[in-house]
Amino acid sequence: MKTSLRWLQNYVETAWDAPELALRLTMAGLEVEGMEETPALPETVVAARILRREPHPNADRLSVCTVDAGGAGPMAVVCGAPNCDLGRVVPCALPGSRLPSGMTVKRASIRGVESAGMLCAEDELGLGTDHSGLMVLGEEVAAGTLLRELIPEDAVIDWEVTPNRPDWNCHIGIAREIAAVAGDASRFRLPEFPSRETAAARAGDWTRVEVRDPDLCPRYIARIIRNVRVGPSPEWMRRALKAVGIRPISNVVDVTNYVMMECGQPLHAFDYDLLHENRIVVRRAAEGETIVTLDGVERTLTPDALLICDGAKPVALAGVMGGANSEIRSETTTVLLESACFDPANIRRTSRCTGLNSESSYRFERGIDIEMTAWAARRAASLIAELAGGEVLAGAVDVYPDPWRTFPVTARFARIEALLGVTAPPAAVARHLGALGLTVTGMTDTAITVSVPSHRRYDLLREADLIEEVARLHGLDNIPGSQATAVLGGMRADDRYYGIEQVRAELRAVGLDETLTYSFLNPASAVQGTGVTEEQVVRPVNPLSAELGAMRPSLIPGALMTVAHNVARGNDHLAFFELGRVLVHAPGLPEERNQAAVALTGCRHPERYGSEKAEEADFYDLKGILEGWFAARGLAPDCRATEHPAFEAGQCAALALGGREVAVLGRVCGDLVADIRLKHPLYLALVEVDAVLAIEMPDRRHRSLPLYPAVARDISFLAGRELTHREVLDAIRALREPLIESAGIFDIYEDDTLGGNRRSMAYTITYRDPSRTLTDERVNGLQERLRAHLAQTLPITLR
Repeated sequence: MKTSLRWLQNYVETAWDAPELALRLTMAGLEVEGMEETPALPETVVAARILRREPHPNADRLSVCTVDAGGAGPMAVVCGAPNCDLGRVVPCALPGSRLPSGMTVKRASIRGVESAGMLCAEDELGLGTDHSGLMVLGEEVAAGTLLRELIPEDAVIDWEVTPNRPDWNCHIGIAREIAAVAGDASRFRLPEFPSRETAAARAGDWTRVEVRDPDLCPRYIARIIRNVRVGPSPEWMRRALKAVGIRPISNVVDVTNYVMMECGQPLHAFDYDLLHENRIVVRRAAEGETIVTLDGVERTLTPDALLICDGAKPVALAGVMGGANSEIRSETTTVLLESACFDPANIRRTSRCTGLNSESSYRFERGIDIEMTAWAARRAASLIAELAGGEVLAGAVDVYPDPWRTFPVTARFARIEALLGVTAPPAAVARHLGALGLTVTGMTDTAITVSVPSHRRYDLLREADLIEEVARLHGLDNIPGSQATAVLGGMRADDRYYGIEQVRAELRAVGLDETLTYSFLNPASAVQGTGVTEEQVVRPVNPLSAELGAMRPSLIPGALMTVAHNVARGNDHLAFFELGRVLVHAPGLPEERNQAAVALTGCRHPERYGSEKAEEADFYDLKGILEGWFAARGLAPDCRATEHPAFEAGQCAALALGGREVAVLGRVCGDLVADIRLKHPLYLALVEVDAVLAIEMPDRRHRSLPLYPAVARDISFLAGRELTHREVLDAIRALREPLIESAGIFDIYEDDTLGGNRRSMAYTITYRDPSRTLTDERVNGLQERLRAHLAQTLPITLR
């Protein structure tokens, strides 16, 4: 929010200069984003009217202008600006002028033509950055007028307004704050102005207003100003608007912008004669209804948008922008002035959906003072009548079905002292709150009660809000510091953050890259391959976009998108993981948990020189990565076949710890990768990280290297194809022979000659005694015992 210091002085008495004002309000919570000071112009810079323009005889791009600068008579000035047109009033620096840039203007001969001064652009006077042409003054400015009288010394401060203080979005709101910080609310004053109403006609006889959705438009005021003459605004208003970054357009439109920057109430002026039936209807848009806004763009709306209509068509997008079919024209003679209050959430939604952001929508989104609406309408009508020569019809059409009522808020003195750490004398608290313009309605030895004014209805709602105001006006820098009381937290092992970060580091340590995708997904793809139903998907009420309308129930869709993104760019060899939260509906609150997805596709190693070719990564590579990670945590998961909708049948397995399934992995089924131009199969694993972290890591125990050699023996047998490797290992472990160090399969042979559904399986059994060297006789006895045990416990035929 930009404010002009000179403009502020219309509403508040202050002796502070701009730097001191910025410092004091910053200490009260209103921070400064930037400040620009307009220097005092020298007395030798005056307004000059161009009487004649002739081309320079010796230069193609120069002109010789005869100007009236209010002196002894017309004088010639050489000018290179493209807009030194006949009749314009522009600044002229006379000889001897020292400009803010440091340049001194002298009488000089330019290409053989005597020049008695210099016609100036904005940047040459330190009034802006525009150097595209001469600075043009209002036609009403008399020749010879000192420019320092038209544009006195000023400073523009750009304030960083917090969302909870919409009352700061105007000069009057900043002026109130200045008076409060100064400790005297009486320094603040609203400007007085004549009503300029005519008794010959009443606004209610000229127009009607119908509000069909009062929940979205709690108040709508219409005033009528007739016999206006649209033209340029006077110089004082043009300079005021330019100072705060608003481009002057015409006297009528400029008044609406001026009043908005003055009191924070956005206004809109309609050409009364372009309104069908000369009436206003406020209603929701129909599905697919369109309107062409002032920027010339046709916009398609939904029923969430609020429209201002006449008797037949939309004429404005409520609170955002007017329509091109009812804008003020040079031919406009009668104006219908709108001053309304709209629902902040609705304006915010409409602005976002249409991509339109304006000064009006910025203020309506944050909330405006509903009681200021009538004052703003009277103020703007008076200024239009003054500057455009119109007549204000008596009265206004004010649709206000549920008038706002003030409410009390109470603060306890003991609570103030407890929160601020300083003593809070009742008189001082009352003085601070009174300086804010709050009316004290009751005070006892223990508490104070105030009534909240309409301009603070959004942020003064409870006791803590009043205490914050007391702290601001007492001075945050006046509150002494004190040593904070340290609170000992829980054990580090109980903090979920450290566990997640450890998992992330472990997955990187096994050679995987880390990726990151959005937590929001397209609802159409959120459940594909996840095993989650549509009913379990959590959908945000206000999604960022229609394509991001669902919270991810699994990391599988994100992993597939990452693979597709890389493969489309020629990166076919991938080994990555993603670690993140997923959300699904559950009884009560939605269930949120941490998952890890591991993806593997491409070759284990790149192509090698010579005849050796790179080999594709397969299911067992992914399984090995997971088992290696678990082994690093001291865990040994059980692996068993399973089924999952994301994976091909027969190529899917589950890893379990302590009887609980913690991961599922397999080859991604063809339906999910049909649109990805894969050159190699894609394998994916999904790990429930919270379940893994719930299992305590065993203590790491280190053993010395064995002193005695190991002895290996092979064992082979015929078995049905339904017998799994896991079942064989479980049978070997069940023997509980301490000298068996390891057992591993080294061959599986399948052939019809073995008989129907049978195959040959061969294992290597490694024996070691930590205390002595094993003899063949002892190993042979152990081997025979194992063979007998397997033959008894498994449906096999030893070979």
